[in-house]
Amino acid sequence: MILNWTYPNLGKYYRNSPPMRGTLKERFEDAKKLGLTRIEVPFDLVREENDEYLKLNKKIGDIIAKEDFEKLYGKEKFEHEYILHTDPELKENHILYWNLTEWRTKYFQSIIDFAHFIGKPPFAIEFHPSKPKRSKNMDKAIVEAFDKFKEINNPYILIENRTGMYISTVKDMIKFYETVCENLSPSEIKKFGLCIDISQIYTEQRKDPTNEIAKIPRNYILCWHIHYKHKVPSMQDPINWREITKILKETKAICLPEVFTFNNIIQTIKFIEKMI
Repeated sequence: MILNWTYPNLGKYYRNSPPMRGTLKERFEDAKKLGLTRIEVPFDLVREENDEYLKLNKKIGDIIAKEDFEKLYGKEKFEHEYILHTDPELKENHILYWNLTEWRTKYFQSIIDFAHFIGKPPFAIEFHPSKPKRSKNMDKAIVEAFDKFKEINNPYILIENRTGMYISTVKDMIKFYETVCENLSPSEIKKFGLCIDISQIYTEQRKDPTNEIAKIPRNYILCWHIHYKHKVPSMQDPINWREITKILKETKAICLPEVFTFNNIIQTIKFIEKMI
């Protein structure tokens, strides 16, 4: 494969009994079948699905903590690369309080505790914006995260765009990146970047996002989420995938096929790689 692919999280790993979110090992075993050596690991707030909140004796939307990890992910250590995909605030009662110092501190500590629990720091951590009011001070939060994550070997920190949220347009992404970088050291800037969800930019502006995406300086981009409404991309989509693929190649960033089945992962990778 030419591009730098990561194996995505899939719904099939979730279950009613522990480990309720599936183990990292089973994800890695499936990734190896595709020749991939890095996986995406879900790190949502406490979920309603599968009565997760009841089994953890917590409220929906609570931050998961040390005592929850074994029930959610099993107790095996993990030695391979993984990207921790934190909560995207897609569900009711899943709320990201970037504006609250106490909440941020607890959230970051949960990530640190998880890294110690499985015995390996994440290769990267993906964070998402909330609504504008709750995203106040998110730029300061990212600077704080770099300081706190020194304890776990300074993983890459990625910011993903979200439709209708504080960071949703290309303009938002560029502005946020540059604002954060004003308060990072040169070494930290190398580990900070944008995670571009191409389909969500399309949804936000309701037209082919290729020209807008082309405006983003290539060194700002460290990750791509590739899909069209969580389906395999096709030439019939209202997105110029041929031009997008040229940009993907220029960035040398992580590529994650954000689709929902194992077969669709294969088809997404084939579709993009064929155009390179």
